[in-house]
Amino acid sequence: MDPDVPMTNSFTALRRRAPLRRGMTLIEVILAIVILSGAMLGLANFGRKFQHLTSVSSNQTLASDLATQRLEDVKGFRSYSTIVSTYNATTEVVPVLDSAYIGFQRTTTVTRCSGCPTATNDYVTVTVSVKLLADTSFVPIKKTTIIAKF
Repeated sequence: MDPDVPMTNSFTALRRRAPLRRGMTLIEVILAIVILSGAMLGLANFGRKFQHLTSVSSNQTLASDLATQRLEDVKGFRSYSTIVSTYNATTEVVPVLDSAYIGFQRTTTVTRCSGCPTATNDYVTVTVSVKLLADTSFVPIKKTTIIAKF
C-alpha cells in the first residue's frame, strides 16, 4: 500500500465500481414463468385434442369393420331369392361379449330391383348403417353394395 494514499480512497474506489450482476430479477423470473405456462397450456390442449381425435378415429374404424363384416355375410349368402327376406330391416346391437364393439348398432336394409331398368336386370342393393349408441355426435357409417343375380 502506498502510504501517501489514504485508506478511505481505496474503499471508495471499490464502492464506485459496479457490482457484478448475479442471478435474475423478479420481473425476469415472472416473465419466464408466464412464457412457460403458456407453452404448457398449449401442450395440454394439443394432448386433449389428439386424444379426442384418436378416439373418434378408432370408433369410425370399428363401425366400418362392422359394416364390412355384414356386407361380406350378405355377399356369401347362398340363396339369392331369400336375401331380402333374411336381411332386410334387421337391426342388432352388438353383444357385450365382444368387447371391442360394445355399444354399436348395425342396421341392414336390402331392396330388390327386379325388372328395373329393363326386365332382364335383377339385382339387390344392400346398405349397412352402423352407429354408436352412447355418442350422439358420432356420424353413422354407411356402406352399400349391389349383388346381381347370376
